[in-house]
Amino acid sequence: MSAYPHLFSPLQIGTRQVRNRVAVPATLTNFGQGNRITEKWQNYLIERARGGAGLIVSEIIAVDSEAIAHGAVVTGFDDRNDDGFTQVAAAVHEAGALLVGQLWHPGRQQLWHPTKSPMGVSEQPDALSWTVPHVMSVGEVGRVAAAYVAVAERLAHCGFAGVELHGAHGYLIGQFLSPWSNTRDDDYGGGIEGRTRFVRDVAQGIRAACGKDFIIGLKMPGDEGVRGGIDPDEAARLTGRLAATGDFDYFAHGQGNFSLSLETHVPDLHFRPGHFKDIAKRMRLAAGGIPVMALGRIGEPDLAEEIIAQGFGDLVGLTRAHIADAAWARKAAAGLAAEIRPSVFDNWAWGEIHGGKPLAEHHNPYLGQAGEADAHPASQPAPSPKTIAVVGAGPAGLEVAWVAAARGHRVTLFGASAAVGGKLALDSQLPGRSEMAKITAYQAHMAARHGVNLLLGQRAGAVDILAMKPDAIVLATGGTLRRPMELAGDADQVLDGLSYIQAPSKGGAAVLFDQDHGPTVYGMADLMARQFESLVLVTPRPGIGQNVNYCSAIGVHRRLHQAGVEIVPSHDLIDFRDARVTLRNVFTGADKFLENINQVVFATPRLANDALADKFGDIPVHAIGDCHSPRNLMAAIHGGHIVGAAL
Repeated sequence: MSAYPHLFSPLQIGTRQVRNRVAVPATLTNFGQGNRITEKWQNYLIERARGGAGLIVSEIIAVDSEAIAHGAVVTGFDDRNDDGFTQVAAAVHEAGALLVGQLWHPGRQQLWHPTKSPMGVSEQPDALSWTVPHVMSVGEVGRVAAAYVAVAERLAHCGFAGVELHGAHGYLIGQFLSPWSNTRDDDYGGGIEGRTRFVRDVAQGIRAACGKDFIIGLKMPGDEGVRGGIDPDEAARLTGRLAATGDFDYFAHGQGNFSLSLETHVPDLHFRPGHFKDIAKRMRLAAGGIPVMALGRIGEPDLAEEIIAQGFGDLVGLTRAHIADAAWARKAAAGLAAEIRPSVFDNWAWGEIHGGKPLAEHHNPYLGQAGEADAHPASQPAPSPKTIAVVGAGPAGLEVAWVAAARGHRVTLFGASAAVGGKLALDSQLPGRSEMAKITAYQAHMAARHGVNLLLGQRAGAVDILAMKPDAIVLATGGTLRRPMELAGDADQVLDGLSYIQAPSKGGAAVLFDQDHGPTVYGMADLMARQFESLVLVTPRPGIGQNVNYCSAIGVHRRLHQAGVEIVPSHDLIDFRDARVTLRNVFTGADKFLENINQVVFATPRLANDALADKFGDIPVHAIGDCHSPRNLMAAIHGGHIVGAAL
């Protein structure tokens, strides 16, 4: 019997049966090239089917030539991708899952293409770019509706089990549904009847063309998070009207649109687990027995089981959890929750694709590869086991240690602190960032499972390491925040940010100097705003949050403003003495003075802690993570994995 009997029970969707309640929602990967399907695009879907999920939703498939956006978006309006569609559908279904394709048109949110014109339901500008669209005529509305139907027919011919119409996050269908974006006075505007007409026309056309056994799902807003938009009351009314047509086989309700409510589209680690499950439960009542998929910050099997068992949803959509681990469902069903690579919901992956890069994840180096669902270092044992010394118990050191041990090496890991985690352990102590500790907890679990010898609470020197007579040494000794280059004055009154986390507050007024722009420094800001009566955040850049993905950056700004933090951009930190801070405008050279300051804390580019690098003679030494080149968490973990797999 499954450890999660409700989650791993079958479900009827339309006339089709899905093997369990685990769904992989549409996940933009940017793995497409030239609007064509690639092997990596296919692998992402196939491996999650092989990993045990029941329902797989493809990433967006453009239905119209005016909606192709950038080259990574796969098109469905011509025959160039037919072979790829056929191959991926067959492979997903052979693995036991059902594949549906997400049909997409951005409407006024056509923000990428230099010549394609954004078309909108009404004349309101796009909330993100303020681009004003061309308002669709009735004839154009009909043409685009027919385009949806034609692409659905194509996917049915290629073997897909169905389609999902993307009407959430402010895209075209959602623009019709929402009174916030739809101010038309014709048959496609006004009340619910008019605003649902477009999507009803599309669904009716697909049903007529593709038959009763073809799944038609709709992803729509549960709460847009804007005044005058779709709130849960309106979402329930819309869901009830659409359910009454008999043309929809399931509903999924996403949150937010391209206004500042986009933060709720991918709720990060500052949101509660299952933050929006109550909306899904309410939509189930409105759907009249048609299955509803619960979405939003769901990562743990226990929570997913609760959502099904307690009637919050009929399906559980896990996007970021499946980015971290393609075999999430298989491991959960087998009672191996501790073996699942955890998602920490920091939205790193979302930031990569939003920046136009291919999808990437901190600690899933196999993402998009064939065989990803079964990939494990133990499947590539070392030809001759070696004695390996690893120095540093942060994420880079833990990764190389467990990977090397899984391949059969004898690994000893030295850690200066009494617990594993390194600087990530400090990061996880900051407000709202406790989830980050799950990464190193997983690595520590894998290290214990594969027999890594942990020597914690002692700072290893060259003599300690050489006493092991190692065949190879891996240095993962991290980095140190450097003192701001321009800063003079009272050195003992200035703390680097990591030391500050471990130090008591002095109270009064404080300055946080930001040359980092990553999420950890804003966690420090959240902490300091609680501990000091006033806080000034200073940065030499014209703005803040440069290294935080856009969705989470919205939350950064919200928390800082709500806490009353003063933000001073475009200034260097020049001097601190006698409770007076001197700042200098980087553009004008003019000085600004802050009086009665009790504490200055800085977050700056790091210096590599590489003092041990040349202490071991002819023994091979590998430096990874910050002690090689101070960079981000993904570089540390992936670098450790690569070395561990190569030793």
